Amino acid sequence: MKVSKCKWIISVLILLILFPSVNIAKADDDDEYDHDKHERYEKYEEDDDEGEYENRNYIQENQFLPSYWNIWTRDTSTSIIENLPFQEAKEVTVEMNGKNESFYIVPFDGQLLISGEKLADFIGAKYIFYQESRILEASTDQVELIIRAGSNAVYENMVKTPMPTKAQYFEKSVFLPISVMTNAFGYRVNWDEANGNIKIEKIL
Repeated sequence: MKVSKCKWIISVLILLILFPSVNIAKADDDDEYDHDKHERYEKYEEDDDEGEYENRNYIQENQFLPSYWNIWTRDTSTSIIENLPFQEAKEVTVEMNGKNESFYIVPFDGQLLISGEKLADFIGAKYIFYQESRILEASTDQVELIIRAGSNAVYENMVKTPMPTKAQYFEKSVFLPISVMTNAFGYRVNWDEANGNIKIEKIL
């Protein structure tokens, strides 16, 4: 009798300890998801030294391999500024599948930076922009990108991957290298010299 009573008391105590903690954990998870999904990015950044992507040994070994403005090589090699089709920030027409739209494009550090939100909308990707933390999430059915202004790291399906230069914050938007989002979502980007515009085409 005493043994069964002790077992019952121990069972009740265990349930009392476990039950509130389960509810609290669930509530916290729901709040995080609904309130600031981008906190995942910040968690990873804390583990990765301020969100910079540096691999000095890699850079030294590959310092003569350039990165290109229209190809996301997913490494940290130096871009050659002379490879850019133009050198000043300006409005440029971007063409894809017969539709055209004007984008403000900024040459920076050997790359052409473009508004991530506007580009995501143009190519039909979903996106969320967190103004306060300057974090952009853009996604298709198969790929998710998380980019923060001021960092040269992008989380591609939650894998930290280097960009050729840091994303910048201009005109209340995250500007990133045009190759990063287009290539990640399965598009090729090229300069049309004859028409002075940028062409985006689906990679077959």
